[in-house]
Amino acid sequence: MIITDLGRFRIKDIEKEVKKYWSTNEIPAKWRSINKERPTYSFLEGPPTANGFPHIGHLRGRIYKDMVLKYYRLKGFNVWAQAGWDEQGLPVEVEVEKKLGIKHKKEIGEKIGFDEFVRKCNELVDYYLSFWRKYATEEIGLWLDLENAYETRKAWYINHVWHFIKEAYEKGLIYEGYRVLPYCPRCETALSDAEVDQGYQEKISPSIYVKFKVEGERGTYLIIWTTTPWTIVDNEAVAVNPEGTYCKVRVGDEYWWIAENRVKEVMDLSGVKEWSCVERVKGSTLEGLRYEHPLMNEVPIHKTHKNAHYVVLAEYVSLDEGTGLVHTAPGHGPEDYETGVKYGLPITSNVEINGVFNEKGGVFKGLYVDEASRKVIEILKNKRLLVHEGTIKHQYPHCWRCHTPLIYRAGRQWFLKVTAVKERLLQELSKVNIYPTKLRARFDNWVANAKDWTISRSRIWGTPLPIWKCRSDPKKVLVIGSLDELKNYAAFLPKVKDDELVHRPWIDEVKIVTDDCQEWVREPFVVDVWIDSGMAWLASVNGLKNQEVWRKLFPYNFITEGIDQTRGWFYSLLVTSVILTGQAPYKDILMQGLVLDKYGRKMTKHLGNVVWGKDAIERYGVDQLRLYILSSYPPGEPFIFNLEELKEPLSKLNIIWNVYRFANTYMELDKFNPEVHDLKELIKNAKKEDLWIISRVNTVQKEVDEYMKHYDLHLATRAVINFFIEDLSHNYLRLVRPRVWREEGDDKYVVYAALYYTLKKGLQMLSPITPHFAEALWLRFIKKFEPKEAESIHLSRLADVEADLINTRLEKVFNEVFRASSFIASLRNAAGIKLRWPLKVAYLKVSDKEIKSMLEEGVETLKFLTNIKHLEIVEELPAECKSKEFLTMSNESMEGCIPSRLDKDTYMEALAREIIRRIQVMRNEADLRVDEFIEVWIKTNDEDIVKSIERLRDYIMNEVRARKLVIGKIGSKGLIKEWDVEGKKITIGIQRAGQDAAG
Repeated sequence: MIITDLGRFRIKDIEKEVKKYWSTNEIPAKWRSINKERPTYSFLEGPPTANGFPHIGHLRGRIYKDMVLKYYRLKGFNVWAQAGWDEQGLPVEVEVEKKLGIKHKKEIGEKIGFDEFVRKCNELVDYYLSFWRKYATEEIGLWLDLENAYETRKAWYINHVWHFIKEAYEKGLIYEGYRVLPYCPRCETALSDAEVDQGYQEKISPSIYVKFKVEGERGTYLIIWTTTPWTIVDNEAVAVNPEGTYCKVRVGDEYWWIAENRVKEVMDLSGVKEWSCVERVKGSTLEGLRYEHPLMNEVPIHKTHKNAHYVVLAEYVSLDEGTGLVHTAPGHGPEDYETGVKYGLPITSNVEINGVFNEKGGVFKGLYVDEASRKVIEILKNKRLLVHEGTIKHQYPHCWRCHTPLIYRAGRQWFLKVTAVKERLLQELSKVNIYPTKLRARFDNWVANAKDWTISRSRIWGTPLPIWKCRSDPKKVLVIGSLDELKNYAAFLPKVKDDELVHRPWIDEVKIVTDDCQEWVREPFVVDVWIDSGMAWLASVNGLKNQEVWRKLFPYNFITEGIDQTRGWFYSLLVTSVILTGQAPYKDILMQGLVLDKYGRKMTKHLGNVVWGKDAIERYGVDQLRLYILSSYPPGEPFIFNLEELKEPLSKLNIIWNVYRFANTYMELDKFNPEVHDLKELIKNAKKEDLWIISRVNTVQKEVDEYMKHYDLHLATRAVINFFIEDLSHNYLRLVRPRVWREEGDDKYVVYAALYYTLKKGLQMLSPITPHFAEALWLRFIKKFEPKEAESIHLSRLADVEADLINTRLEKVFNEVFRASSFIASLRNAAGIKLRWPLKVAYLKVSDKEIKSMLEEGVETLKFLTNIKHLEIVEELPAECKSKEFLTMSNESMEGCIPSRLDKDTYMEALAREIIRRIQVMRNEADLRVDEFIEVWIKTNDEDIVKSIERLRDYIMNEVRARKLVIGKIGSKGLIKEWDVEGKKITIGIQRAGQDAAG
């Protein structure tokens, strides 16, 4: 199917037509096909999480991916473009729970069985994948291989995660530990540092100042401050800064210990008017000072704690907030935990994973942490231990998926010992190119400060942690590294497919018996979902099985995702790859900025400002959207998305379309053939403007190549679009229109050859930006003149830059000519003289010798562009420029003068041009071909117009292709219109030449 219609431009119709062509001719599959003669450019897809609809932020990143991939395919590479989906973990679970009305984890198993819950998770994934395939892949022209997409829920993929865990365990990098971690009480699971970092939100918390009574000293108290009153239930110490200065403040009959520089603020908050510091000591002096737990009677377990309830030293204690004394609950704070271990304090954590106090919580048993906080405040108030009660608005970590405030609690988990390989991580990361370069420090710093990774999660829908313990001897550990290994060990396997066997509940039905243990029990965790996606560098291609394929791709040339993936996917890929292979899995990373709404706010469902991908595509079409996204902002910067700005890209595409319409019309008319009218032969007859446009297209290609090396996609896009709009449409076509309009001579073929060469190369550069639009023009234009060319522009090969055709000096000359032309246009505008009205003379003063030389070299072109018969480039303006007959103006680099009004001769010519313009408009309205001749009748009572027509009859007839021009009458057929020409009434009639026209 070859499409030849270059009529009216309708973007949505074009896209629909092109998609049908691609599908019918299997173009995407051919584009992905591997040719052994070509080098390979490998791309690793950051798998979207299949738990929601794609929005404009997702489309932005996927359009970036497509531009890069199509560019490298155009350059002659095989492109590895496999799709991938991240399908497990908390995001999917949370949505399934919402759909099922599940509020607590324990309801899974009570309201719905594990097996049914997992099936619901699979169903949800399948539902969302249909939208991701259509609107975030196929519709936007992203030609990822969907048929062979990797899926993290599949058994063959999970095999690689298990392989990694076993290898890491055998290298001594996986261990079981007990420490304080962030938990989501709603999701009932621990979170990694990276996940915590994604979920900070504003929260209003209690802010209380409390008295802890010092033992053995009447009326003496330690004053602490906390925003989590519930943690006082598990308090075991009070920490002070060893180097800080502390005051014993007299308040009435009591003494309060407070850091010296915090005393006044605490007194003001407490409403204490009179106080005095009766003793000053260094913080280290207070070490060992014992106090009575304020909730000793309410939480009886504290009566059994011997090494507890005294002042400890900690350098992290701030002297700039609170009281300078930090209430320490080793079971609820990472720093508190480290201090507790150092001093041998009890690690009390009476809060369960769901945020509810257990039976050891005394009177707080069964209370959620927020309820417990309110009760703690009430009890302290009744005991007169509450110094001040208020609130504080601060940034607090929330669950990145369900947005529940996190709690910190001590628990048993499995950890990956990242700290042991940190130096190698940094070493390998230093070899990776990160764009934009200013974001490199963000990644470097994260890795430099990385802690051991909590890889276990207390969830259901995920990769089961492949660690078993012997029931009779828990010190015995068995780590399974593959599905085959599991089957070899199994004494019993449930009769399910492999994709189910590697999930709960079926994995926990497997019975393992060995010579040294009669019953092995799997650790009741799934693996952190970031390890799933983090193994994509190997698992995506089933690398354990397909070693040869994987080795050809690894390390991958290019990956890109949002800047937040610095601590997510980018990091997890690096850690897993370095542990298994010793090297980074990628060469180049493009970090994308966030997408914001037009007011600069983050797009969220809560604000109702999310722009969904489906809506944007259906409303505006794809290439209009692509051009807007690719040209507006640097990829690494925040993108302020404004739907109102989408009109401009469409107008630019319309201009480009009309450039091809122009070329097609005249080339077809004159039977141009690029094989017959070979540029290499005709270039010897080329004029300056031809050599300039040929040079420009190669210079632009050179610039695009350089921009793409650094993933400056916005600059590459702007360079291509600017070339079409400014260089081609506004300038070159303007210069060559008279040459292609001439009836005789071969000069027009020089124009066609130069223009065709330029349009073909330019269109290929445009194709990764607007793939549908470029394909439509390829089929309508290039394939028309070169039927043997590639069946799709995306299967074509962009020829290398032809450096010998680049003329830097000539480009500079034309650049200065166009700048001078714009300046003279401003002069004309100031004088009220239209550009189509000729001027007899103009002077241009240029001080810079180099610029003056270039303008003299291009003066004929400048005269044509400015419609000036005689133009002088001078060092000083002539005296006549100072007269009233001339208008003078200047800018930072030149000064010019033109006549302030037209003389009689140029006025006559100006009127003729006005008439020509109106006849050309009428030709277009009459739908006449450019090569058709017409007959013209003009009737007016204005003497000047009549004189103008009589004097310039031949010029007018030649310009409008008229065989007959009659003054004073109007034909009875054809198109007749009344016009106003500079305040003068005129009636014009036109019809095709040869028709009967009674007067």
